[in-house]
Amino acid sequence: MTEAKLTKWNHFHDWYLDRVSIGPNAEPRELTLGLYLEDKRASVTFEGVTCFSLEGLGLLNIVYSIRIVEATGKNYDDVSAALNKGERLSKRKGANLAFMYASLGAELAIEFDSLRIESAAG
Repeated sequence: MTEAKLTKWNHFHDWYLDRVSIGPNAEPRELTLGLYLEDKRASVTFEGVTCFSLEGLGLLNIVYSIRIVEATGKNYDDVSAALNKGERLSKRKGANLAFMYASLGAELAIEFDSLRIESAAG
């Protein structure tokens, strides 16, 4: 179901990332990405975050795609290696792995339980 949510939004291809929100500092943790494309805005919230690594955040961040990464997928080892650079604040493992690939700027590896996507006012 998580992959279907991303597919509905075309995996946010060519959207701009301009906000990152983290919290609370207690279980269950959330990380929310603020994205926009022209006059459309969306928030992508990863719920039950157990570990993440964000690299390359700059003044301009263009998403190539946000993808769920399966344990049998070709990119699983790369995403796991990226997560190893992050800080694990929980002994448990999240149910899902995702990676935000960049056309420019920020890339994100994240381990989480569920995903919520909401349309927001521009």
